[in-house]
Amino acid sequence: MPSSVCRALIAVLCLPLALFFAFVGWNKAFASLDDLARYGAWTVHLPETLGRVVGWSEIFCAIGLLAGLAVRGRRIAQGTALVLVGNQMIAALIHFQIGETQALPQNAVLIGVLLALALLIHCKKGHV
Repeated sequence: MPSSVCRALIAVLCLPLALFFAFVGWNKAFASLDDLARYGAWTVHLPETLGRVVGWSEIFCAIGLLAGLAVRGRRIAQGTALVLVGNQMIAALIHFQIGETQALPQNAVLIGVLLALALLIHCKKGHV
């Protein structure tokens, strides 16, 4: 695959994922628990402080994904994508345990896209 196509694919994945995780992270960090429950945030099933920490971690992960827009930041974006795979696996487990199975397809799509991003960055290493 040509280098320019790889760079474009990495950017096309990094940017929307970063925007998504910044948005949901911001809400988990700052929205009321009633609003989080209304919108199906899995963190309402955690102690409030831990749920807020998850929100902040998603905000920081969004920044890590943006690093993938630069060649030198790809390793950071790759690691961040893998951290977010873990985040989504925990989210899916909690959704499953409490019977919110309607959320599982979103978790599955996010896991797949994050893994695709990590693999694309891995295959691109050493090629600029």
